[in-house]
Amino acid sequence: MTINESHQALNDTVIANGYCVGCGACAVPEESPFKIVMDDYGQYQSSLKDTNVFASTHIDYEKLCPFGSDAKNEDEIAKQVFSDTCEHNSQVGYYNGVFAGHVAEGEFRKRGSSGGMGTWVLNELLLKGLVDYVVHVKSESSGQDLNSIPFKYQVSETLEETQQGGKSRYYPIELSEALQSIRNNPGRYAVVGLPCFIKSVRLLQTQEPILAERIRYCVGLVCGHLKSAHYAESLAWQMGIPPQELEGIDFRIKDPSQPANRYSTYAKGSSGEKVVPTRQLFGADWGAGAFKYKACDFCDDVFAETADVVLGDAWLPEYVQDSYGTNVVVTRNQEIRQLIVNARTEGRLEMDDLGVEKAVQSQDAGLRHRKVAIGYRIHCEKASGSWVPNKRSGPATTLQPHYEMKRQRLRAELRELSHISFLRARRESKLSVYVDTVRPVYIHYSRQGRPFFRRLLSYLKRRLKATFPSTQQ
Repeated sequence: MTINESHQALNDTVIANGYCVGCGACAVPEESPFKIVMDDYGQYQSSLKDTNVFASTHIDYEKLCPFGSDAKNEDEIAKQVFSDTCEHNSQVGYYNGVFAGHVAEGEFRKRGSSGGMGTWVLNELLLKGLVDYVVHVKSESSGQDLNSIPFKYQVSETLEETQQGGKSRYYPIELSEALQSIRNNPGRYAVVGLPCFIKSVRLLQTQEPILAERIRYCVGLVCGHLKSAHYAESLAWQMGIPPQELEGIDFRIKDPSQPANRYSTYAKGSSGEKVVPTRQLFGADWGAGAFKYKACDFCDDVFAETADVVLGDAWLPEYVQDSYGTNVVVTRNQEIRQLIVNARTEGRLEMDDLGVEKAVQSQDAGLRHRKVAIGYRIHCEKASGSWVPNKRSGPATTLQPHYEMKRQRLRAELRELSHISFLRARRESKLSVYVDTVRPVYIHYSRQGRPFFRRLLSYLKRRLKATFPSTQQ
């Protein structure tokens, strides 16, 4: 296969089989035959501009897609960048520092979803003159409402601009416009992204020297999976704001009276604003994977292993009770590690040396799903005769405990059902179409692995409530 045929190969494998994560890398090269479009399910996807297009570029598209057959994997990329100065852990990747804590200065923590470290790192890179610009996700609106949808990648160069992106955005985004802007505008940049997005940046840098020169730092985010736009719509609709009226959303409102993992969702529509505890909204169980991109089930990178630094939530007993949020931070770049160490000494950060084992524990569920169970998902896809991307893990015919195999199959079913049923719900203007279709499968999923006596107790409680409703007053 020649380089000029690689775009067709990418289209016939990754895109045709549903493994495109919509990162936009394939649309960045000049004269690229690809464009990024929003599909009916609210997901960004790559598409050939013309089915008869002939790519006359020097780019090998199979080598720049994070799921492409010829692309280097995360271990291969990270080894080239970090192996000389870092230790390696099979779950976290390379590291030269592992911390947990929060920002003690300014309003970084108050304005962020967790401990405020994401925005702080970006601002520190700007403040110390290490970069001129940061590329991160903000509201597309130029106004003061930072929760207005849609969200998109934008370029910032001041603290105020950077803080406009200081929240979790569980919403589809793509990088092509921002990376094209980097190519067209000289300067030193830091790019923020999910693991697969950072991987695509690294792959692009090998074929686009100007991006290798200008992108100085990659800041990664610990990732569970990427959501479609319909996830936001589904939450807001349950709050009384239908999709056509949804104007803005904040997925993580901190509640000082609750632990950090008990946050609320804010939604704004033409009829007003609503705030509801997220756990009360159907489809918000992250492990179940409603509105997840299929590609996310075939990614085995949780800690953004190709990034210079990765930031996430410290979901650990000793930190989760702090409602204001605590970050887990893994550094691989010595300059960024030194920024953190210096700021801790100066009292601007409150940071503990966490240790890599604790970092693994903080993301235990995600690592089990992405690092272990991926082998079974690969096996299921191959058994059905489908094309599957090359991954660091091979197929596995079994999982332990035994019920985990059924849980994996049900998660895949929930992923597909959520997309299909919500699209139908939107077309029929009936939220119940989505909820009534997905709920029975979700109930079945949630019961897997629960001991018999706990299921019996739940059943008896429901029967008691139905028989003696007055006892619940």
